[in-house]
Amino acid sequence: MRIKFCVALAFLILSNSAFSQHETIKLNKGWKAKKASELVVDGTIISNKDFKLYDWMDAVVPGTVLTTLLHNGKVPDPFFGMNNEQIPDIYEVGAAHYTYWFFNEFKLPKVNNGDQVWLKFRGINYSAELFVNGQKINPDNHQGMFLREKYLITPYLTNGSNRLAVLVSPPDPVGAPNGQGGDGTIARSVTMQFTAGWDWICPIKDRNTGIWDEVSIETTGSVDLLDPFVQTLVPGKRIPEGKQEPAIILTSADLLNSSLTTQSGTLIARFGSLEVSKKISIPVGEKISVSLPEFKIQNPKLWWPNGTGDHPLYNLEFSFKKQDGSLSDQEKVTFGIRQTSTHFDSKLNARVFSINGQDIFIKGGNWIASDALLRLSPERYDADVRMHAQMNMNMIRVWGGSMTERPDFYDACDKYGLLVWQDLYISGDCNGRWFDPMKKESQDRRRAYPDNHSLFISTVVDQTKMLRNHPSLYLWCGGNEYPPPADIDAKLKNEVFPKFDPTRYYLDQSTSTDLSKNEAGVNGDGPYTIQNPLSFFTVKSFAFNPELGSVGVPNVETMRKIMEEKDLLVPTKELINPVWVYHKYIKYQDYIDNYGKALEIVDFCKKAQIVNYEQYRALQEGFNAGMWKTYTGMLVWKTQNPWTALRGQFYDVFLEQNGGFYGYQHGAKPIHVQLNLNDSAVCLVNQTFKELRDLTVVVEQMDIHGRVLTSEKIKTTVGANVISNVGKVTMPKTDDEVYFLRLQVLDQAKAVQDENIYWLSKPGKSYIQLNNLKTTAINAQVKSAAKGKKIVHLVNPGTETAFFIRLKVLQGDRGELALPVFFSDNYITLFPGESKDIEVDYSQVMNSSKSLSFAAEGWNVKNTVFKFE
Repeated sequence: MRIKFCVALAFLILSNSAFSQHETIKLNKGWKAKKASELVVDGTIISNKDFKLYDWMDAVVPGTVLTTLLHNGKVPDPFFGMNNEQIPDIYEVGAAHYTYWFFNEFKLPKVNNGDQVWLKFRGINYSAELFVNGQKINPDNHQGMFLREKYLITPYLTNGSNRLAVLVSPPDPVGAPNGQGGDGTIARSVTMQFTAGWDWICPIKDRNTGIWDEVSIETTGSVDLLDPFVQTLVPGKRIPEGKQEPAIILTSADLLNSSLTTQSGTLIARFGSLEVSKKISIPVGEKISVSLPEFKIQNPKLWWPNGTGDHPLYNLEFSFKKQDGSLSDQEKVTFGIRQTSTHFDSKLNARVFSINGQDIFIKGGNWIASDALLRLSPERYDADVRMHAQMNMNMIRVWGGSMTERPDFYDACDKYGLLVWQDLYISGDCNGRWFDPMKKESQDRRRAYPDNHSLFISTVVDQTKMLRNHPSLYLWCGGNEYPPPADIDAKLKNEVFPKFDPTRYYLDQSTSTDLSKNEAGVNGDGPYTIQNPLSFFTVKSFAFNPELGSVGVPNVETMRKIMEEKDLLVPTKELINPVWVYHKYIKYQDYIDNYGKALEIVDFCKKAQIVNYEQYRALQEGFNAGMWKTYTGMLVWKTQNPWTALRGQFYDVFLEQNGGFYGYQHGAKPIHVQLNLNDSAVCLVNQTFKELRDLTVVVEQMDIHGRVLTSEKIKTTVGANVISNVGKVTMPKTDDEVYFLRLQVLDQAKAVQDENIYWLSKPGKSYIQLNNLKTTAINAQVKSAAKGKKIVHLVNPGTETAFFIRLKVLQGDRGELALPVFFSDNYITLFPGESKDIEVDYSQVMNSSKSLSFAAEGWNVKNTVFKFE
């Protein structure tokens, strides 16, 4: 965080008193905006009390120019159809088209004598001039998308209304659009690269210019407490349960003296009933870093990744008290007690990641952003991250063509136990890994991007300080598929991270040989297209693959939200509708036809969900099969799209999960029974840290109508954090081309710990025989559970298999999808006479004022709506 203040004016005293130290007010309402070229005055005039605003738009802050234009109906929704092409691209119309003034007027509570008032920006893209009450407050114009700024504005405030004017200009250059990062020149600035377009998104026409993150006003005393840091040390190898040996907490903070005299006092860190402190003297105008004595925590509750243990969080309060005992400033830090470590396994030729001394088999996904137009919120982040936790993932990689994710994202990852791999702002596409004829400049020139190396380093230092207290933050990575320029890389590795975040691992690039390498000594990622499910077991991937992706067409309801009905034409080998192409559709090859040729969009989307389910379950199970023998982990490319793309996603931009979500959820369960498609082995996966004794694996084969063909029970025990082969299945004797295999694992009390149902075809055969299933109906009993939750008891009362049942929650008279909704399971199969309880959590539904109902549909199941009592 860059701090700007003028010592000579620091003691301007405001009359009266009421504004207490360290009070923060968010400026997220009341903003106005106007194109700069439409004004002939500058910020000193605009922010002056006599200036009148005429024809200014209501502005969205935090937000971008484009979100403000969209809010005012000046542009069409770029997420729908070909609307994005109707919005002028900044490369064609010039930077002035998206250079805007943003204005706000605010009143403050009365300020205590001697207190200081600060204006804080958590993110502006890209450059900015700032004015308060007719005075320019940043002598050096702001630059850089990922850089917090903090300005002392006490000298400029009045007792009444205060006026703030911000001139925001786009990155320069913005780059010609399309291609992977457009012509590449967007990377000359320290900004997000995907806004120039990628193979999964079309260009963001203003390149996300604007005050895109939080703006606030903070009041402190004469000493400002900055960037408190909490490090936790958990020595030894731990397990989640039972009494714990002590943990160590190390604390430090920066102190800034913004007064005209030396300030003396005490820095204090308080953790529950424990307290450590140090007396400090701070010279005029200086900022110092202070380390405090350590805490020793007895029997701590440790933070564990999702699927391995709980993720409790603690609070620690920092304060600075002046010599007279008065409080100058205080900050609260939320953190978790855990210790990260890593080593390179020379046998596997791959890196192993550990928490609290335990090796973690990585199951995760690549993340772009919550929303391509940066319409970000804590509520949306919570739903996004919860999706990953429900899929049984334990890591999210924040991809390098996007951004340093926001504290709200990290708060959600802390809460749900998701480790975070945070890339910096480098990509092989823009930064010169490959020769690319679409790029404007040579590889060597691009390899020196960004233009301002000092700004890049300052940004990383600042963002590190912003995020380093989060237990979910696991590693920093220099770039996507390419490292930063050599001087930046060396400074990060040898100076920045050792000084500002010394316990975390730094990886220079996502495909580094320090992550993994094959027999030829190289590393890589991919593929990104649909695969034969068998290939995930037979084709060896990289020992840690940071990107491995596939298809992701959403449900038909989403398709109707993103294009007109006339464009909902089933793609063929010969023809794909241009709107589908614009939204980056990738082909399903013959995998949909294996279930019977889709003749209309509803049938196509229904079959796509089956393929999605099968594709992503096999992907994870293929890696499970090689756990600690061939692989140390994998990250799916990608879990979501921040735009209405038709590829590589488990849930769409509207937060509706597709079949791949639940297929992956099954494949990634910490205690899991699976079929290895290459050798028909039944394997038991245990990704917890305790041995599981006296288990029973149930293996059943049924014909398509649910009649049992074979049944076997296998008693077994499986060790901690291993995969164990418990048997083998042979093809049943049946004339049918398609049959079902159900695997279950039961604990000592005969409770089902995991269930996995496969539909399998004989060699050389398709799944078309599933079309012979007769139409059937299911019953549902909806019972209330906790607030915002229901338990749905599903029953198949008939004599036919109810295949691939999709559950939905509907809202309003039109029966639109209520989103987001979390189902404990979905796309399920019920054999004749069987039942299943599903937990439905609708507590985060965005528009909860409308009446809700519960619905079910399926491959051969009648669409039915049930009361949501």
